[in-house]
Amino acid sequence: MLKRYERNPILRARDDLPWCSIKVYNPAISYDGQRYHMLFRGIGNEWVSRIGYAESPNGLDFHPLPSPVLSPSHPWESAGCEDPRVVFIDGCYWITYTAFDGKTARAALTSSLDLIHFKERKLLFPEWNQSARDGFPLDWSKGGAIFPQKINDKYYMLFGDSHIWIAESDDMVNWTPVIEPVLTKRPDNFDAVYVETGPPPILTDRGWLVIYHGVDRLDSKMTYRIGAFLVDTNDPRKVLWRCSRPITEPQESYEKIGFIDVIDGGFETLKQLVVEDLHRLSAEDKLPKAIFCCGAILGKDQSELRIYYGAGDTVICTGSLKLEEIFSL
Repeated sequence: MLKRYERNPILRARDDLPWCSIKVYNPAISYDGQRYHMLFRGIGNEWVSRIGYAESPNGLDFHPLPSPVLSPSHPWESAGCEDPRVVFIDGCYWITYTAFDGKTARAALTSSLDLIHFKERKLLFPEWNQSARDGFPLDWSKGGAIFPQKINDKYYMLFGDSHIWIAESDDMVNWTPVIEPVLTKRPDNFDAVYVETGPPPILTDRGWLVIYHGVDRLDSKMTYRIGAFLVDTNDPRKVLWRCSRPITEPQESYEKIGFIDVIDGGFETLKQLVVEDLHRLSAEDKLPKAIFCCGAILGKDQSELRIYYGAGDTVICTGSLKLEEIFSL
């Protein structure tokens, strides 16, 4: 269903930029009416995630800054700043990202006036103890995605990667999570094992459109696919519709073959692999597959959705589809 851009990938790792010389992926996107602004995750030889900035006049040709704009600066993000999402509210950009200390991933928040210089950072849910992932720390809380406007005088955010939960705030700084999940896994479907938040929700005439990720199994054949659901315009805790089929899944070679984070052994395994190893593992059906979307915007006529996604956890791609096609899934 997704119409992939014919010149994908639109951003790749660069040998001349040591901080993102191995992987660039999982971008956030914002459009100010004139230019497109992207925050993206990059990994270099240190295997530490940093967040970079790139801009584009057309949403397709992006030019990154040579240095990252967000690098680890607190103990709770010492192993990486990952997977940004961004919204623009009342003249300020609000950025959620995943802070990783080498053991636990936690949802974090910062803000900026230009997406290059950032204000104070903080953990969103320091007392969270609801992770539903077996063997994971209870305060595992990644994937915050803020609704881009107030709903009934409150700000709302979706987060989570085992269930999808919701949190609310009066001031965009202090957030209170709701323990009851908004969305969870479904047996015998593309999201049978767990679900994870995607980009900030998008307002449509049917309600808030939420893009999310679904994982089908937990082994070397696992696949991250992209799905969608709708929540009520005035009550984001109320799910109105959920797709029965994914919007898209890994299909192209640049989506199927890459340095996949969820490979058995994680980064320690990836450090030992070269591209030829990835092709061999893929041919043997021993390489997980992943497309991961942190950024999405509506086209000018509001009828088409353009998504920006990490492909194979290694490159950045884009594609588009009609909103009505999404609602037919």
